[in-house]
Amino acid sequence: MDYTPKIAKKDLVHGAYYYGRCRNATIARWNAKTEKFFYFRNKFGETFIEEICHPEDDKLYDVFIVEKEIDPPIKKIPFN
Repeated sequence: MDYTPKIAKKDLVHGAYYYGRCRNATIARWNAKTEKFFYFRNKFGETFIEEICHPEDDKLYDVFIVEKEIDPPIKKIPFN
């Protein structure tokens, strides 16, 4: 799998929403304070917030490979 993001970590905007890909999501919200993406995860009928790294920070585990900034979705992703 190609882990090259289309947007470098330094160019991400705090609180902005992005389309991309990881094992469990295609939409995530960037938190510049924690330097992680937040996204909704559905598992066993439950929905909860998870964090995931940008590819510049992790090469061993699942990362959010950001493609482009998008308009905020109807259901906002809060920062925990």
